[in-house]
Amino acid sequence: MRRFVLLAHKAPVAPDFTLNDLPGSAGRIDVLCRAIGAAFFLSHDLRRDVEVDILLQDQVQIRLVGEKLKRLNPDERSTAALIKHALEKLVGEEEEVQSTPGIFVSRRTLPEMVDRLYQLGAHPVVLHEEGSPFEAASIPDDPAFFLSDHQDFSPTDEEALADLPRVSLGSTPLHTSQCITIVHYLLDRQREDEGDLVMCHKVWEESKAHLIKGLLEDFGIPANLVRHVPPSVLPITVDGLSEVRIMVRPRDLQRAREIISDYFEPPIDE
Repeated sequence: MRRFVLLAHKAPVAPDFTLNDLPGSAGRIDVLCRAIGAAFFLSHDLRRDVEVDILLQDQVQIRLVGEKLKRLNPDERSTAALIKHALEKLVGEEEEVQSTPGIFVSRRTLPEMVDRLYQLGAHPVVLHEEGSPFEAASIPDDPAFFLSDHQDFSPTDEEALADLPRVSLGSTPLHTSQCITIVHYLLDRQREDEGDLVMCHKVWEESKAHLIKGLLEDFGIPANLVRHVPPSVLPITVDGLSEVRIMVRPRDLQRAREIISDYFEPPIDE
């Protein structure tokens, strides 16, 4: 599961705000609504393996759980209405309560949220401009990414998060929703790259296979060679006996075939 933890410093902890002024009197709840949309929405569907935890003023936690979530729409106003309803349900409650399907609300502080994530087996990570480059970092399974709203992390936030690893999406400050979109993109690509390789071409000469592999890598396409027999000092050319398959990532398949066709021959893919 991917988790995004949003620290909201101005959003109200009581349901007495108006939906007509989300950027103003509602304490920039519009920022949270856009972040929620970026975390969950696909084209005509929702990401079900995502949870968003919102901490309001270090007092109230609202959890949105993708696999149970209903009634979430793309517009900010209706999302803010779900937050407002969650705060109404919290009044007088001491334990976590479900306000609408997939949305849970409770009283919790930042240190308590961090402890809960560890108990669930999640791995908290802080997204920060001064962290290690995301592409070079080793992102653990079940990550929980901490982000701030329109304000920087407060000194209290920094103290509570001081021991967590930090990763960066670059030195340019980005909106919270933009960061979430980029994280999804990078992790989706990483998941694709970890899948099975596919064959883009096959040849019957080891030297030719290495030439093609080198060419693809010059174009930024990693390639592996799979042989049906061990390399030999003798030039075995009988069909199938010395077959060498050139394997690439699924997302590189079309481009790899185009390159091979331009520089060598029409690819054999069977």
